Amino acid sequence: MSRSGDPARETCTGLALGSGAARGLCYIGVLDALVRRQIRIDCIAGTSVGALIGALYASGIPVSQLQRIAQNLNWRKLARLIGPTLPTTGLLDSRKVSRFIDDLLPVKTFEALKLPLAITATDIESGTPIVIRNGRLLPAIQASIAFPGLFQPVLFGDRFLVDGGLCAPIPTDVARQMGADRVIGVCAIPPVEKRYQETSVPNDSDQPERNPVSRLTVSWIEQRFREIWQSTVEHPSNEVSRRPPGIFRIFAQSVAILENQINTMRLERDAVDVLIRPELNGITLLEFHRAAEAIDAGRRATFHTLDNLSIQLPIAETARCDTMQEHGMTRKKEVKP
Repeated sequence: MSRSGDPARETCTGLALGSGAARGLCYIGVLDALVRRQIRIDCIAGTSVGALIGALYASGIPVSQLQRIAQNLNWRKLARLIGPTLPTTGLLDSRKVSRFIDDLLPVKTFEALKLPLAITATDIESGTPIVIRNGRLLPAIQASIAFPGLFQPVLFGDRFLVDGGLCAPIPTDVARQMGADRVIGVCAIPPVEKRYQETSVPNDSDQPERNPVSRLTVSWIEQRFREIWQSTVEHPSNEVSRRPPGIFRIFAQSVAILENQINTMRLERDAVDVLIRPELNGITLLEFHRAAEAIDAGRRATFHTLDNLSIQLPIAETARCDTMQEHGMTRKKEVKP
């Protein structure tokens, strides 16, 4: 019987795609595995990179095309999408990224999507979680991927919105509010070691010499991406020669640690019927050039999870979720563009 209590209504399956930056490319592999196993997805809730991939899939773009788009990214292309801005509200100007996303979207509004979609963001001034499910797609995606400190907050109505992962790293409760009886949650956030470690502060003479960057330029951004993506092995034994993390890594890892703690508490609180957690410890938040590895990890984790399920998921025929208007979202604030 469905959650509504109506035995005649088919079970509705919702997919919740979370945050994770480059690691979130594993969601493409998850979608591929679900399609191959003919698991029917009736609605999608997405946050951050999950909002972007969810929107592209819900708009009708096949998984094979999503894979080609992701695998065509490299450090040079991505760096050229990002321009520096006066660092008052964010280090980077996201206008080129927005144009890139807009070009990818075959439809421009929620109402034109082939699957019901909800996108989450965070009101940076009040901390209120925001759910967007109608109107224009692009502003909603822009808000959900606005990584705090890196990208400028997005003005959405009278609110300034940023990354939805700050409040809901995996929006399983939103999928439930959309009418889903079964929720498949996908987590691309790696676990963070929680044990305290003791250390000592070295003498000033032992500190490596630092050359701070005086200002942001496109060439500087390209160089940072090149260094991040070309350095795959660290040598902790040579402490003196180690450089401090770059500003991109500091922002990314800080938010990742925060989201990891929130995610652990949310997963304990919010019921999720199926949790897929690909092994992505070797892929950092900015390694978009490793898309093929992330996609494969998502595919393998999904196959493994489906092979060991104790519940039955519906086979794909036609989407059977009730309309989102019939499942009003009451626990989160909903806004229109």
